[in-house]
Amino acid sequence: MSGLNSRDIFKRAIPFMRDFLSPITSESESETFHPRLYDKLINSGTDTIVRKLKEYNERRRALLRDLREKIPIGRFIVEESVSNLRLVASDASSNGVDLRSAFIPLYASAAVAAEGKMIIDEPIFRVDEQDVWPDETRARDRESLLAFKLQFEVTLDAIERWMPRYVLLDGPLLLNFWLLPTMPGSTEEYKRDFDSAVLKLIDLLYACFKMDIPVVGFVKRTRVNDICSELGFPRMRDTALLDAILGLGEYTLPKIIPEKGSVPGRCRKVCHKIGIPDREIEDILGIHFSYAKTGFTTPFRLEVPRYCVDRLEDVGSIILATSEVDGIPFALKEADSLVRINTSLSNIRTLMIYSKALDLVKRGDLGPEDLNLLTLQHGENWVLRDGEHLRGLLGV
Repeated sequence: MSGLNSRDIFKRAIPFMRDFLSPITSESESETFHPRLYDKLINSGTDTIVRKLKEYNERRRALLRDLREKIPIGRFIVEESVSNLRLVASDASSNGVDLRSAFIPLYASAAVAAEGKMIIDEPIFRVDEQDVWPDETRARDRESLLAFKLQFEVTLDAIERWMPRYVLLDGPLLLNFWLLPTMPGSTEEYKRDFDSAVLKLIDLLYACFKMDIPVVGFVKRTRVNDICSELGFPRMRDTALLDAILGLGEYTLPKIIPEKGSVPGRCRKVCHKIGIPDREIEDILGIHFSYAKTGFTTPFRLEVPRYCVDRLEDVGSIILATSEVDGIPFALKEADSLVRINTSLSNIRTLMIYSKALDLVKRGDLGPEDLNLLTLQHGENWVLRDGEHLRGLLGV
């Protein structure tokens, strides 16, 4: 290998470079659709979708007349004495790359402390040791799972550092049942990471309970229909119905989340294993939910444990006082902006990996043909399309 010159290396690396770099340095390819297929998908297809949306909305409006009085509603009141109290907000993000040889995860978490609309200190970040997963069949799920685990850890760090009055998590308080290791294809490593994430979740909830700090999950994307199902309309999402019922600042009175699936059961087992008394288990795992309209958007779902459900109005006051038109509270938006891993950033990291792999080829530690390990999966596309800027960076 040491006898190869730069020309030999270049020739052997050409197949990889074509697959890896041409989607970036070339213009986007124009897709050619058959006219009849285009008509079915775009013209007549969208006509059908709009008609069905109209029918869906008519059913929703008809329900409002019958259900408005059946859904108990409260209103958040903005109190300056509460809205400026110290709050910790945390978020996590993930966006790994799927190569033909392996999946390389990319995830991180951040927490901030705020008083009103002012960040009071430098944020806290958490990242895991970088890894390569050549045989993980549930790579995206495992990546999300570990991102949640980091979020629980960074929130615990933030509580210890800043001693807040309230804690706000981006996302639900319990792990989604789709992440359960009972799903087909779960590796031993996946099961281990799931158990570790559940333990960190319990550590966080129990720490907040013992310190009497209310913790609330702020769920921005939800498809559940707990309220609609209870009212006899299981084919309608809660947010679709409540968007037409709730006014700005209004919220549905908290209701206990039915314990469906085995996520709560696994959490209870962990609680028993680490010696938490039964009464306190109910206090932290009796999760209630509410929907709140905090901006000019559809309502967001709030989740809160039983021990602090009576202080949901205080947290709602902070959310309402610090939100803009999108309804997302200031501290949570700051945490999100700090840790958001978009596809462009993920692509830049992959380019950096490729650049350093080329250095290994030059030193003889890798063969040029080994660069095929870094080829993207078929169908995985680059998002970096700033042609001139990228050509300048790559020197092409």
